[in-house]
Amino acid sequence: MLQEDLDGIRGWTEKWMLNFHPEKSKYMRIGRTKVADHGYHMYTTIKKTTVEKDIEVVIDDKLTCSDHLAEKINKANKIVGIIRRTFVHLDAPIFKALYTALVKPHLEYANQVWCPYLIEDIEAVENVQRRATKLVPQIKDLSYEERLRKLQLPTQAYRKSRGDQVETYKISSGNWTDQHPVIIKLKDDEVDPATRSLGSDLQVINITRQQQ
Repeated sequence: MLQEDLDGIRGWTEKWMLNFHPEKSKYMRIGRTKVADHGYHMYTTIKKTTVEKDIEVVIDDKLTCSDHLAEKINKANKIVGIIRRTFVHLDAPIFKALYTALVKPHLEYANQVWCPYLIEDIEAVENVQRRATKLVPQIKDLSYEERLRKLQLPTQAYRKSRGDQVETYKISSGNWTDQHPVIIKLKDDEVDPATRSLGSDLQVINITRQQQ
């Protein structure tokens, strides 16, 4: 199937004289089923990869977020360090403005895709904000929860949960995009005799290759 798609892409590129760079063409196999790898071709043999970045999100063949998480935490910590060295005296309003504009985007961009699910990964993301909030001298000796209340900041875990709920609602209600198949919807308003669940439960729709 993949080779058929590649042949179609190659035909399009040759028609419009917009050839892809062969060194930038790679493929990744995702899934638990062990399948013999066949050589895929488009101009030349396409290289296999296990980790790749697409639209600033690092994805590996196991669909974990480890590499992406490490990269973003490192970047966020570096920016926190720059803020600490640049601003000798920080009050709460200035810190909040700097943190939300310069640091949080690195921890939240596309996090519905890379979604940390291990406790240690969730804590690693939270620790960036936990350390950063100690930069404000007036509240550095308070507990993390008290510092957040003073700064009027939610935890990263709350932000992640809220973002997931917003995206889930948009997808299930058909307000996400008109060009994407519905993959989640609300079940019919009836009680499931097997589970006693109500119509507010979510149903995941199986997607076939023809629907993609």
